[in-house]
Amino acid sequence: MREFRYSALTGSGTTITGVRRAASADQLANALLEQGLVLLGSRPTFGHLGGAWSPIRRAAGKHLRSFTQHMATCLSAGVPAVTALRDYEQQCDGAFAELMSDLRAAVNSGAQLDEALARHPHVFSPVYLALVSAGQNSGGLDGAFNELTLFLEWQEDLRSQTVQALIYPAMLLVGVVGLFLLMVLFVMPRFEGLFTDSGMELPKLTLAMLALGRFCGHWWWAILGGLAAAGVSASVLLSTKRGVYLRDRALLKLPVIGTFLSKLALSRFAKTFSVIFSSGVDLLRLLDLLRGVVGNQVMAEQLGRIRAQVASGLSLTEAFASADTFPPLVQRMIAVGERTGSLDKVLLTVSRHIDKELPRDLKKAFTVFEGLVLVLLGAMVCVAALSLLMPIMSIRTGMH
Repeated sequence: MREFRYSALTGSGTTITGVRRAASADQLANALLEQGLVLLGSRPTFGHLGGAWSPIRRAAGKHLRSFTQHMATCLSAGVPAVTALRDYEQQCDGAFAELMSDLRAAVNSGAQLDEALARHPHVFSPVYLALVSAGQNSGGLDGAFNELTLFLEWQEDLRSQTVQALIYPAMLLVGVVGLFLLMVLFVMPRFEGLFTDSGMELPKLTLAMLALGRFCGHWWWAILGGLAAAGVSASVLLSTKRGVYLRDRALLKLPVIGTFLSKLALSRFAKTFSVIFSSGVDLLRLLDLLRGVVGNQVMAEQLGRIRAQVASGLSLTEAFASADTFPPLVQRMIAVGERTGSLDKVLLTVSRHIDKELPRDLKKAFTVFEGLVLVLLGAMVCVAALSLLMPIMSIRTGMH
C-alpha cells in the first residue's frame, strides 16, 4: 500500500484534496468513485516509505492531542463531526490539513467516523481506533474523545519525564568518550617523540595507550566501518520479534533500571486496560490491543498467552496467576476487580499508584546510571592521565 495525495471533484462540483492509502492510482480512483468522488489528479507522497518519512506521520505528532481535544469539545457541545473536522482543517496547515480534508470527505460520503480514521493507521493507533469505535457504538463519542485526550496527555507526560531524565546522563557519556578520544588521538601522540628520544623504558600503560592511539589513527576507517556494521546488525536484529524479546528480557534483569522499565510497562498496561475496558471493548480484543501498548515484548508475549487462556475458558484471574511479569499486587487487584465487576476502576487505581512511584524510580534509575558514567569517566581520565604523567615524571627524575 502506498500513500497518495489527491484532488477530487464532489457531486456538487466542489474540488477537495486529501491523502489516502491505496495499492495504485487506479485503485485510488475506484475507491473515491465508490464515495461519489471523481479523481482529478494524484501523486504518491513519502508515506509509502513508512515511519518518520511520512509527512502526515510527522505532523500527527504535533497535532494529534490538539485534534482530539478539539473533537471532544465540539462533540460535547453538539457540533456535528463533519463540521468539527472542517473547523480543525481551517486552523491547521500542511499534511494534517490534507488529512482532515480526507476525513471530512469520507464522512460526507457516508462513512462512520471510526471507519474514516481507520483509513489512516499510520496516524491513529489501534487503541485510538478502538476507543472511537466503542464510543460511536455506545453513542458516547464525545466521552471517547475526552478519554483519549486524557490518555494522550498521560502518554506525553510520561515520555517527557523519561526524555528529560535521559539528557544529562547522555551528555555525560558523550563527554566521557570525547575526552578519552582526545587524549588517545591528539594528546598522547604529541608526547611520543619526547618519550622515544629520552631512551628510557616506558611503562606498559603508556605503551598500551600509544599503541591504541596509533591503531585508531591508522585504522579509523575500519573502526567506523565496524561500528556502522554493528549498528546495522543491531537494527536488523531489533526489527525482529526475537531480537526485541531478547533485548527487553536483558533490560528487565538489570538492577534498578529493570525495576523502572517493568513499572513503566505495568503503568501502560493498567492505564490502557482501564480506559479501553470502561469504553465497552470486548475483553479478547482488549488483550490484543494491550500487546501493542505495553512497550515490552516479554510482557506482550505473556499477554498473548493470557489471551489464549481466556479464549479457552479460563478466568482473567486464573490466566494472570501464571504471568510472572505481573507482580502479586496487580494479580490481586485483577482478581478483586473481576470478582466485583469493577476491573476498570481497580486498574485505574493501580495505574495511579504506579504513576506516583514512577518519578521516584526514574530518578533512582538514572542516578545509578549517572554514577556508573561518572565512575567510567574517572577511570578513563585516570588511565589517560597516568599513561602521560608516569613517563614525564620518570624523565624528570632521570634529568635530576
